[in-house]
Amino acid sequence: MKIKSDLKVRMIAGEAIVLLQSNGNSDMTKVLALNPSSKYLWDELQGKDFTADDIVDLLLQQYDVEEAKAREDALKWIDQLKELNVLE
Repeated sequence: MKIKSDLKVRMIAGEAIVLLQSNGNSDMTKVLALNPSSKYLWDELQGKDFTADDIVDLLLQQYDVEEAKAREDALKWIDQLKELNVLE
């Protein structure tokens, strides 16, 4: 999987956000706010093909977390990105 290449993180009022255009019939824009760990993963993975294992490895390198928790968080993050239609 891969984060869509046309999506960019913007810093607005100290918040890391991504603007998502609606794919529906109405012209709506959604704002995806990234917490520090999500921004770290986004920055590390933008423009690269990755797997859940890659995310787990990044979380284990950056944070003091057990592997099981890192895997749980990685799968949740992937599910959220899929739900928002952010992945190619």
